[in-house]
Amino acid sequence: MSILSTSSYRINLSCCIDIRITISNVILLLQRLHIMAMGNSSSATNRPLMPKTTPIQDEYKLTEIVLGMGVNGKVVECIKKSSNEKCALKILLDSPKARREVDLHYRACACPHVVQVRDVFENVVSSKRCLLVVMECMSGGELFNRIQSRADSAFNEREAAHIVRSIALAISFLHSNNIAHRDLKPENLLYTSSGPEGQLKLTDFGFAKEVGLHKTLQTPCYTPYYVAPEVLGPEKYDKSCDLWSLGVITYILLCGYPPFYSNNGAPISPGMKLRIRNGQYGFPTAEWKNVSDNAKDLIKRLLKTNPDHRLTIDQVMSHKWISMYTAVPQTPLSTCRILNEDKEQWVDVQEEMSQALATMRIDEDQQIKLKTLKDSENKILLKRKKGSAAKKALPPVVKEEDSVVQG
Repeated sequence: MSILSTSSYRINLSCCIDIRITISNVILLLQRLHIMAMGNSSSATNRPLMPKTTPIQDEYKLTEIVLGMGVNGKVVECIKKSSNEKCALKILLDSPKARREVDLHYRACACPHVVQVRDVFENVVSSKRCLLVVMECMSGGELFNRIQSRADSAFNEREAAHIVRSIALAISFLHSNNIAHRDLKPENLLYTSSGPEGQLKLTDFGFAKEVGLHKTLQTPCYTPYYVAPEVLGPEKYDKSCDLWSLGVITYILLCGYPPFYSNNGAPISPGMKLRIRNGQYGFPTAEWKNVSDNAKDLIKRLLKTNPDHRLTIDQVMSHKWISMYTAVPQTPLSTCRILNEDKEQWVDVQEEMSQALATMRIDEDQQIKLKTLKDSENKILLKRKKGSAAKKALPPVVKEEDSVVQG
């Protein structure tokens, strides 16, 4: 038999199992093996984080140009003096939580689909010990902003598939190293440049966490529109919550609006929470009639409410819509038009989500201190205290029968 056939290669593995792999899958396999090789390299993911203790001003010129906002504060522009390279600077108050964020991001930099960390400094800023994280400057902007800037109907399904595949490659690397991002959303997906050569990369590891083989994540941290059902309940959850978020992002990329939304304008309402837990969403004909069945199938498999039934990242990479993304039809989508029509609303949604993030996470390194009733400043409680004190100050009421002297 010929080694090369018209439709496939026949590869005889050492375990004596013959597997027929199409040419596109061979390419995909090589790419994934490259990602896995980086993930398994001890020098890549286990390299120790060694913050510099020298002043950052020795190597970088700091500016006040704000490039964006992250979970833990704004990101500003800085310039490397030796090369004149523009970089992005994020300043974090030094804490176990901040150390974990920087460490996981630093380790993830072995993946080319993750925003690269250039330097980390441990400096005192305004009398507070801080971690100063210097990253590559992503001048291409956020994912949705880039799509919004396109002409009406210029964005097509094949481009959406290419984007989802790029995101999936980043997730694949993280999950292969037992890291859950836990806040996967379009605002955390940035382009290296504004031109067609711009590469999409994942950033902001403020909610990232290292996990084991079992479902161990219990901290309720999420962004409302991308939250997985198990995060809303008492169940433990794992890396599969990133796959749910990928499903929501894929949905938005193909139509311009999220599958779950709040009817009353709140970041996450009881009704929205119920729809997420029940997996209630649809594919309205107006925007979805020309979208391929393969794309809808991927979304359905990613938005499974039971995480055990949801696709793993390996299954996503093997899905036809991803593995054969170059063959996806170039069907024009309504995404650009809808995103631009609802542009102001999307800004409000992002602001609501940012505000919600601050109240949705309690980590093990954040200690909660409960005030005693004596120290409480609650107005209602203070009013009741005053009323109680006033009653105690009144003379006792003598009942008539108590005043009768027994003879």
